[in-house]
Amino acid sequence: MKLFFIPVYQLCIILATFINSKAMAQVNPLSTSQQLMVVVTNNWDNLQGTIYVFDKVENKWVLNFSNPIVVGGKGLGVGEGLVPFKIDGAPIKKEGDMKSPAGIFSFGTAFGYADYKEANWLKYPYKKASDTLICVDDMKSAFYNTLINKGEKTVDYNSYENMHLKKDYYKWGLFINHNAPNVNPGNGSCIFMHIWENDHSGTAGCTAMTEANLLKVLNWIRAEKHPLLVQFTKNEYDKIKGKFELPNLQ
Repeated sequence: MKLFFIPVYQLCIILATFINSKAMAQVNPLSTSQQLMVVVTNNWDNLQGTIYVFDKVENKWVLNFSNPIVVGGKGLGVGEGLVPFKIDGAPIKKEGDMKSPAGIFSFGTAFGYADYKEANWLKYPYKKASDTLICVDDMKSAFYNTLINKGEKTVDYNSYENMHLKKDYYKWGLFINHNAPNVNPGNGSCIFMHIWENDHSGTAGCTAMTEANLLKVLNWIRAEKHPLLVQFTKNEYDKIKGKFELPNLQ
């Protein structure tokens, strides 16, 4: 039997290639996702943008629908999501900065004012936004960036967001997993997708749209398809598009 020997330097190259390709597969969270929302704005300070909603069909992203959105009143800042991003010259998302997070994010629960039986059409986890449901934005609290009910936890917070408002902003919504589940105090909290005031008023850091368009999103979203949000300026989106096998935008 004839034996073949691979020189050590060639073996190192082969192993490095294998490890790097494996690392790339782990770095791309979109590899297991079959539903994708892409939000883009024209620049970091722009509060107006567009959401594009895609389904993966035969391993290709197919556009389902798109519509206008608004983001934070002061635009976007690089947030903490499934992949760390360092972008030269870009603002960094911080608590209270009126910026929506840029990055790649999964979603937490859907929520709304409706009773559970009235929201049973959802194919996604749902939490009723009752008068006692709050989202803690006190960075010193153990419950920072968490939805809880008043009275169910030891009160260690001084500020929070009421989830049942007099206005319809949170009549329907989705919790965006920015700075979650690994929470860093001060890096931003309580980021949602919700109903907007209008097409020219920014949010405190959320992504918002008309009620009709948000209901389209909620009717479409499926937990088993691992939906993700990619949110960037158009220029930065185009830079990462190839690496993460993202779709072209029309």
